[in-house]
Amino acid sequence: MINIFRNKLFSLSIYCRRDFAVLLLISLLAACSSAPDNIKDETKVVTQQQQTDLGPYQQNTHAPSVVTYQVIDDPLRFINEPIFSFNDVFYEYLLTPFSKGYQAVMPEPIDQGIRNFFNNLSEPVSAINHLFQGEFKRSANNLSRLLINSTIGLFGMFDPASHWFEINADTTGFAKTIERYGVGRGAYLVLPFIGPSNVRGLVAMPFDQYAHPLNHINDDEAATQLLIINGVHRQIPVLAKYPQMLEGVDNRYEFIRNLYIQGSKRDQEFGEKPLIIKDKNNQMDKH
Repeated sequence: MINIFRNKLFSLSIYCRRDFAVLLLISLLAACSSAPDNIKDETKVVTQQQQTDLGPYQQNTHAPSVVTYQVIDDPLRFINEPIFSFNDVFYEYLLTPFSKGYQAVMPEPIDQGIRNFFNNLSEPVSAINHLFQGEFKRSANNLSRLLINSTIGLFGMFDPASHWFEINADTTGFAKTIERYGVGRGAYLVLPFIGPSNVRGLVAMPFDQYAHPLNHINDDEAATQLLIINGVHRQIPVLAKYPQMLEGVDNRYEFIRNLYIQGSKRDQEFGEKPLIIKDKNNQMDKH
């Protein structure tokens, strides 16, 4: 009897460690977009795609980045900076070569199909969070996308919901949900493997992972593999350009921190509305 109990306890510990590792890997660079409000001397707002499911470094792939550093409150820098240094090496020397190799051999149509498949699986997460936020129509749109793309779209490999029915992707997460109820961002954090986040994002992360459908299928091994593939695949486009993005940057930690915080602050202020861009020469451009 003692041996049976010990074996069960050992198996439970294995599952717990595995689930924790999966949580880290699938959240790779995908921390929620939020940041402290006390940013001083903001000199420029830059154009950027408004996609809530992008990772923290992905915000730099389609637009100019901030060229000046602002004074930003970073009380946990003594913890954040060593973790960032570890992540920086991990990304550049392991994940960047992998991402470049993947892009070199994977045809674009197949890659897009894989992206559509995983995006479709995340629709229930957005639907639940929109429901908790009181956004009933947006929750219904998430469920409509799930139904259409899972059937007509061949298990999510295609996106007829967007192309045929004009029901566009509308992602959200638990961080946005608890923000709706007055929960602040908390201190800026850098997490191992995950990257930039904050206290609210860290608290919200387990809920979003638990709500993901892959965590509720019978085959635990297959679910684990798919979740890891999903987390890495989402970040391949930016990981392939990671060293190029930071080329010539004197202080990588501050550059990424400021870029992340300013991008999330801009997302909060503008939401999904068109951006009005004002540069130092007071030139206006609408996107």
